[in-house]
Amino acid sequence: MKRDPRLQGLSSDHHQGLVLARTVRDQSQRWTPAAGLTLAERFDAELEPHFRVEEELLLPHLRLGAPALVDRVVDDHATLRRHVGAARDGDASMARAFAQLLHDHIRFEESELFPMCERLLSDEVLDCVWLRWPKTHP
Repeated sequence: MKRDPRLQGLSSDHHQGLVLARTVRDQSQRWTPAAGLTLAERFDAELEPHFRVEEELLLPHLRLGAPALVDRVVDDHATLRRHVGAARDGDASMARAFAQLLHDHIRFEESELFPMCERLLSDEVLDCVWLRWPKTHP
């Protein structure tokens, strides 16, 4: 499916997120404090900025047209934040839960959330996403 160019940067982030989910899943059987710290650093640098763009620019404009999708995104983001905190502290089961939810969340956003954004959001909102998220620039 061809993605609106203004969402392509966020969509590209999803590829990196899937790689991260697989890496965490593969490491979770031998989870270490160092792995937890690395995950937390990557989360802060890669996922948290992505979440903020969605939460600040996309979701408020989708609330009326797709409230269930918005609720799921907000809930998933909150759960991922909790899981990464526990995984950072050495909890291998939370590392596995983080990896699975991140994978599922990304698939949900690609198959449901972003297509809904393309249908419901104005050009002005999508332009703001493009301007806010430098990875969307060619």
